[in-house]
Amino acid sequence: MMESLHLFPQTDRLLDRIETLESPLVQLWGWPGSGKMAVLEALLARHGSRAVPLPLAAVASEEALREALESAHEVGVRWLVATGGPAGERLAEAERWLRPGQRLVFAGDRRRGPGAVSRDVIPPQELLLTSGEIASFWHVQTGLDLSPEVAEALLEATDGWYRPLCLALQATGGMGLTGAGPEEILEVASVRLFLRHEVMDAFPEEARALLLDAPKERPGSGSAGEDAWRLLDERGLWIEGSERDHMPRLLAAALERERVRRRPARSRATVSSPPSVAVVETPAGSRPVYVLGLLGSPIARERDEEGEHELDCRLRRSFLVLAFLASSPGLQAGREELIEAVWPNEGELTIERNFHPTLSHLRRALEGGRKGKDQPAPLLFRNGVYRLNPEVTWEIDVIELTRLADLGRQSASRDEMEIAADAWRQAWKLYRGPFLQGHYEAWVASRREEYQRLYLELLRELGDLYVRLGRNEEAMDAYRTVLVEDPLQERIHLAVMRLYAAQGRRDLVRRQYDNLCRLLLEELGVAPMPQTTRDYHRLMA
Repeated sequence: MMESLHLFPQTDRLLDRIETLESPLVQLWGWPGSGKMAVLEALLARHGSRAVPLPLAAVASEEALREALESAHEVGVRWLVATGGPAGERLAEAERWLRPGQRLVFAGDRRRGPGAVSRDVIPPQELLLTSGEIASFWHVQTGLDLSPEVAEALLEATDGWYRPLCLALQATGGMGLTGAGPEEILEVASVRLFLRHEVMDAFPEEARALLLDAPKERPGSGSAGEDAWRLLDERGLWIEGSERDHMPRLLAAALERERVRRRPARSRATVSSPPSVAVVETPAGSRPVYVLGLLGSPIARERDEEGEHELDCRLRRSFLVLAFLASSPGLQAGREELIEAVWPNEGELTIERNFHPTLSHLRRALEGGRKGKDQPAPLLFRNGVYRLNPEVTWEIDVIELTRLADLGRQSASRDEMEIAADAWRQAWKLYRGPFLQGHYEAWVASRREEYQRLYLELLRELGDLYVRLGRNEEAMDAYRTVLVEDPLQERIHLAVMRLYAAQGRRDLVRRQYDNLCRLLLEELGVAPMPQTTRDYHRLMA
């Protein structure tokens, strides 16, 4: 869900900029998490009936595009806003059918469209927050004022990159950030995960390896690192400088961490696995390890003595079969279960035509051309049941999440508090987002709810455990993460109030209680429970 527009202090500045441009097409070219989609939402809100969203279906063909633009003209629409970003090859056609005075605005992580198209581009540098906007954003998030000197220091540390700053504030409430540099901000887990999965993982595998050797500053012509900087140029991931352009400081710090993390693995000619799963060393000549990250944006990789590479799961249904098996008890399912999950609304003829080719494609993707007597088959079919071969090593984040949650509970029941806290903390790091993000099948929704419930339960238990251990800052992090996922949990709001009261911050206790009252009224039409209100007044006394 789009965050409230008042949380994006750069929107008015950028809207004013867009409205001064005269080209029929305007592109917001920004980094991941720079707030460009919020600007498009704000443009629609500002212009009301004179602005309409342009769905992706409208650029699927010339006929659909022309019909959508003509319909907009008939009702007096001036601004067409493609919130999903139309395909580059359709941009010239969009310009052809736009009427005088109409503007099409879209966003993207790369500069798109053929060079012949008349358009203006708002570059990544303009989407970054200024020090004044950082101070405004800080006040909205924390209720506290930020001095110009500290705002300037945060701008220096983050380059004004919206999403990392937002994640850091949500995780800490501003505590510990006023003197932080890039390395300290990277200590926030959600910031690290954002940079790794939404920024670095957006590059192909070969490009990611190249980025690790990129210098922090733009190299001169003919110098080492030019190829890596071409990748940064393509996505605008650099900061304009008076002397020499430099890489975003947070990205540079994240890449340095990745270099350090991989350094021992490189000496053994292997590559470490992503943080979404447990790491298993793979000695040269051993069997491959299959790495499946099903929490958040899906990951399907294979690691062997030559390194790590993506599995060829281009067919959506073959990946769904893999994900269904990987998240099923015993890593197995019968034919009817697979059909009900992957082909729920198809007729028998369609299923018969597609079932076995889909399984064959998955089998080929897993085997990767290595089928032979010395390698066990990753996918088995016995007695009517399909199963991921237990003789093969599988690293599956949802299984590890469940194991660590159970380990934490068992350790806590034996009063082994530090062991429980460590297990739950590891489980927390595994959760990169909702199960199979971007997929909406019925079975996915059911399992998504199950894993989210498990995740929130272990975070609640971890927060309570940290309070018992006197680790209040870490407890606050756990509680705040719960509220990001489920802001209506009254007990967690009260736990946060107690922590603020322990700091002597009655102003923050009041703000947390007011926020709880507002959420309950807006979402459920109710007031807090009487016990919560009594506890609040006791904390304020």
